[in-house]
Amino acid sequence: YVINMNYKCMYSLLLVVLCFSNIDCFRGLSNRFNGKYRQFYLKDKFQPVLEEKTVFIKHENYLFNQLNNSFYAQIGSNPKHVKDEDYHWFDGDGMIHGLFIKEGHMMYQNRWVQTKRLQVEDKWKKKIYLYLGELKGLNGLVQIFKYSMLELLGFVPRTSGTANTAFMNWNNKIYALHEGDMPYELNIDYKNYNISTVKRLNYNSVFSTTAHPIANEKKGHLYLYGYNNYDFNNGKFIFNIFDKQMNLLNQKNISLINNGMIHDVGYINNYMIIPDMPLKYDINRIFKEKLPIYFDKEKGETRFGVLNIKKETVKWYNFKDNFFIFHFAKVRKTSHKFIIYACVMEELFVEDFIDVNNINNKEKELRGKLRLKEIHLDIYRNKTNIVTNPFIEDLNIGFSYNLDFPVQSKLHESKIYMSIFNAKTGYISGYVLIDTNNFQYKKPEVFLFCNETHGNCEPQVVVIDENEYLLTFTNDNSTSYISIVDIKNNNLTSVPIPTRIPPGFHSTHYKY
Repeated sequence: YVINMNYKCMYSLLLVVLCFSNIDCFRGLSNRFNGKYRQFYLKDKFQPVLEEKTVFIKHENYLFNQLNNSFYAQIGSNPKHVKDEDYHWFDGDGMIHGLFIKEGHMMYQNRWVQTKRLQVEDKWKKKIYLYLGELKGLNGLVQIFKYSMLELLGFVPRTSGTANTAFMNWNNKIYALHEGDMPYELNIDYKNYNISTVKRLNYNSVFSTTAHPIANEKKGHLYLYGYNNYDFNNGKFIFNIFDKQMNLLNQKNISLINNGMIHDVGYINNYMIIPDMPLKYDINRIFKEKLPIYFDKEKGETRFGVLNIKKETVKWYNFKDNFFIFHFAKVRKTSHKFIIYACVMEELFVEDFIDVNNINNKEKELRGKLRLKEIHLDIYRNKTNIVTNPFIEDLNIGFSYNLDFPVQSKLHESKIYMSIFNAKTGYISGYVLIDTNNFQYKKPEVFLFCNETHGNCEPQVVVIDENEYLLTFTNDNSTSYISIVDIKNNNLTSVPIPTRIPPGFHSTHYKY
């Protein structure tokens, strides 16, 4: 019907679109002029930086000198063309904050990943694409209509990826990832200290991939899986196998009972643990002033599928209670069980990533009660069981918290680090180290920041002089730092970086 409308009607619709666009433009200019935003994830420490910089940093720190010739980087959500609508933290343009570490000095550089989406908005000099948080109520319908018309009339191409979530290091190449799109290859120039975007990967039968791929180094295979996030009508887990040259070797579609996000999976040897959790999609919720994506705690169904990669078969295990998992930590397999460690969220409100004070979340102080748990899948009896650790459930640290971003120890296979998120502010307030041997009874080691200092993102484990530390960006109320955290001795070593680095998602560190 829209395609066959007469030119007069199309011209009228175009005027409507331009009208809405101009209103949005004035709003955006006003917000940028004032430098203040009402949205939670655009304020305070989360306020995006609007300038790319390169900064030389001298230091005489022994620990950092032991990381000579290495590269550390954080990736996260940093909208360039900021608009103070219902901004969702997952929606911002991907920005890399990179640090080239040399003996006696470092070179810091931040760069936006040059996605198709960002390039289109650069051309228009304003926000064009939809935020997830906008998709509710009358305004959501207007925004959907406006964007649909711009796309239909050929003013903007269809694209959604922001490359803001994680890094992939595969066959000596680095990629920026976002599960609504394909990976973007990066060029990290260690000689000239420069970060740039090379290209977006394109395949005829793959439309989006995970932000947490699995590398099978022994076989030289990359499991760059995905899920049906481009129409949400049918739940699918899409298992893609690539080789070292990024050739697509095989693709298998696995049906799901839910049609929502699979952000991460578990993996051990040739078995992949696929979480099929009731994060659902209902377009009719927009008319009720609600986001179309929601977690169905009461009526949903949670199950795990064990994919035997060799045989391409899946066996499903059902759970009594519903939960959600963003990140898996590790998997063990015995003769009769899969034992899985993951950060389990008892409840998920998608609106929490727009505003932590979301009025629909009746347990704001808990914000999902995200904790590391031990999950058992009984192979022969087809039963499931979840084991909790009382010390993890209540760290007794004086504030409500969540635990996420699990990171594997390099020196002890059984140990896992996690970030402590303040449930009220969303900031990283410290770290936990837990030994999973006899998980139910082990008391974790806890490190808490002080003096208004907070972590920025997922830390990386580094080994210096046979001791293990966490490497991460940190910040206080006035300064950003690159920091080394010694949990065992409760010590923090930092070098100031003379520019602001907002919180991000995941990180990477490696020698070059």
